[in-house]
Amino acid sequence: SSRAISHCRSPPDHLVAMFASRLMRSTKMMVGVSIKDIQGAKQAVRKAVQMAQPGDKIVALNIPKLVPEMMLSSMNDPGDATEETFAALANLPSRAGENMQGQIKEAAEDEMNLTGKQISIDYKVTQPSGDVKTGLLAACKAEGEIG
Repeated sequence: SSRAISHCRSPPDHLVAMFASRLMRSTKMMVGVSIKDIQGAKQAVRKAVQMAQPGDKIVALNIPKLVPEMMLSSMNDPGDATEETFAALANLPSRAGENMQGQIKEAAEDEMNLTGKQISIDYKVTQPSGDVKTGLLAACKAEGEIG
């Protein structure tokens, strides 16, 4: 039995370093997605799937742009708006977001089928932000990607 042990060698240092590097890299990829550019968002998610390795996780993140009350300025008198009108206006972004998310999920699934990969993908929507770049940075920090 001691002879069998003597034939076992540890892998070369460069392989150990490469494996350790790969383990450290297998984290999350954040992909910003937007209702304004659904085609670009679908391409970005497809590219993330192509780049992903087993164990990686993709987070498709939508940070809606804060819409000012100017939406109501087109009404003659916002006081005349019914509760149903306000509810419809409030639901428009979420309905559009659900539609976009469905299209992105479909693109990701298509790419995974083409590449033969199964990658974990989360779809998240943050609170609306007036500064999307700051919102993206905050979301990355919340996900633990940057310190």
